[in-house]
Amino acid sequence: MPCHSVGNIGAMPLTTYKEVSAYGRMIAHVTQSKIMPPWKDDPQFASIKHNNKLNEHEIALIKQWVDSGMAKGQLIKNKGLTPPEKNPTITKPDLVYAMSQPYHQIGDYNHRNMVFVIPTKLSEDVFADEIEFVPGNKKIVKSCTISIDTGDSSTLFDSYDLNYGYRSFSALSFIPHQYAWYQWNADSKTIFKSDTYVKKIPAGSKLLFHITYVASTSIQKDSSYVKIHLSQNMSGKKEINSQVLFNQANITNGPFIIKVDEQKKFYAKVKLDHAIEIQSIMPMGQYACSSWEFYAIDSISRNRINILSIPKWDANWKKKYELQKTLQLSKGSEIFAIATYDNSDENINLIILPPQKIKYGEGSRDELFLVVYDFVNYE
Repeated sequence: MPCHSVGNIGAMPLTTYKEVSAYGRMIAHVTQSKIMPPWKDDPQFASIKHNNKLNEHEIALIKQWVDSGMAKGQLIKNKGLTPPEKNPTITKPDLVYAMSQPYHQIGDYNHRNMVFVIPTKLSEDVFADEIEFVPGNKKIVKSCTISIDTGDSSTLFDSYDLNYGYRSFSALSFIPHQYAWYQWNADSKTIFKSDTYVKKIPAGSKLLFHITYVASTSIQKDSSYVKIHLSQNMSGKKEINSQVLFNQANITNGPFIIKVDEQKKFYAKVKLDHAIEIQSIMPMGQYACSSWEFYAIDSISRNRINILSIPKWDANWKKKYELQKTLQLSKGSEIFAIATYDNSDENINLIILPPQKIKYGEGSRDELFLVVYDFVNYE
């Protein structure tokens, strides 16, 4: 449980019997209700990497242990067992990009989403085969999504905010050149590392650190950075693109308006004008959103291929879902998305009560139908 260790983002450490037993009944409740661990996809629908979901047997064992009095077990010494693998790290990065100054968060019990614009100052295109984000303050950094801007939009939005960085609740307020180019989460801490795939950083571009900070009760500061190792041999390498797959323009039953007390599904479809290989998918919705489903119909086989299902969407746990096996689709194949929204009193996640009419937008009181994905192009 990387989040629930000393000094990390979890509300409390859960590394000893004393710590776990003190929160035993709460742990039983949040695991039974599937609030924790915060992994939302349906493993029966499709297979996703880094799944930290508990199965029904494991959940039942936790409840049984709590109900029976939380007895302390015997400590079993390691007898030749392989020690757990440490989190991988880039020891010799070619590039390091850091926030130019610390971000200060006041202790007002509110979480924040900030975007920090970091110029790369590159004179030529480079290709990364390893990327590792390093949180400056593990207590408050919940996630970081890095995008790439090759224009001036991020600089413009940054200029509107007198403080360092600019606030952006869910998305970036514009569509960048590479959207969600890399993502880090406190619960998974994965790095991008590949002998086959690379990610391009264009000359003169800017990295956008979109960081989610959890609420704190005291003043905190953060100085996060990213380490990058560059590919020295591009022979046989495949370039991963990170761009928008769906937005409101792809909806087939629009317009995107959700009336008061309405529970509504929106459907979207895109048809591929070239063959691709999908690596991952990242849906973005707000608090009225309640579920997502994605599947494809291949143009040659006409088979339906399930991609991702999130039956209980939670806007507080946006993440990139990496496919266990990359999905290759032929030219002319179609990808479908279905999102459900609940703008009624029955939706306990709504932040505006009584409900009001919801329109498309990036604010916390708006709603999104936005999906980005990682893919490789095949001409």
